[in-house]
Amino acid sequence: MSNYNSILISGPTASGKSKLAMDIAAKIGGVVINADSMQIYNTISLITARPSNKDMDMIPHFLYGYIDPKIRYSVGEWVGDIEPLINFLNKIDKTPVIVGGTGLYFSGLFGEISEIPQISAKTRSKWEDIKKQKGTEALFHKLKELDPKSAAIINSTDTTRITRALEVIDGTGKSIKDWQALPGKTIINKSLSKMIYLCPPRDVINNNIIKRTKEIIGNNQLYEEINLLSSQKISNSYPVMKAIGVKDTIAYLGGEISIEILNDRIITNTKKYAKRQLTWARRKMIDWEWIDEPKYFL
Repeated sequence: MSNYNSILISGPTASGKSKLAMDIAAKIGGVVINADSMQIYNTISLITARPSNKDMDMIPHFLYGYIDPKIRYSVGEWVGDIEPLINFLNKIDKTPVIVGGTGLYFSGLFGEISEIPQISAKTRSKWEDIKKQKGTEALFHKLKELDPKSAAIINSTDTTRITRALEVIDGTGKSIKDWQALPGKTIINKSLSKMIYLCPPRDVINNNIIKRTKEIIGNNQLYEEINLLSSQKISNSYPVMKAIGVKDTIAYLGGEISIEILNDRIITNTKKYAKRQLTWARRKMIDWEWIDEPKYFL
């Protein structure tokens, strides 16, 4: 397996892919790189099932917990962050084991997503302020004025996509729709990579979700992290606030729901997320090697 330039591992949440990545990296003397859009944030480690400090001490891990939750972080920015890291690892003959459940990140590696220039913090703040002051409806009207092509394909209530489209047209002078029509830059060559999709039976995934949720809500670290996040007064439209369990834990800490309801909501939403991941993978990752248990490779 170490003959490959890189090893890519994906799978639904609670499939065991992080442990598989660690085991493979240990076996070949490689390193683990994160490809999960929620494990990038530096405040929410437990609820996103980020590898523990003990795990990171055993095997080098990169691109975990390095983004401030107040930052809107895009696929393109992740690709921009991982590219120099992969180039460096290639120079020192270390194999990257890239693992995560965010399918779009892998699409970005393969050049399947166009490169949109980084938008300045000033431009992002401008549209965030307008959103807070005037709301989504006003943003959408502005989008129709500045970028009618994008407005025609974006739902008028989709705050995240509307804001992103406005940032891009304002920051680059070009519609996000035009940017998306351009070919992306290939960072990873599929033919030189081992691509593994770990997909245990549904009952195994569900049992793992139930077990993991019990462990998470029984750990005081969760409430410390969410209290810290909540104290930052981050808008619910920011990606970090959409991590499963974040808003429900805030509701629990505020006395709005019981711990039993918190537990049930996290389990239900995580199962739904796993189902969405599988649906996406069955359409986009058909050329990966699908396995139902990790020991196949170990």
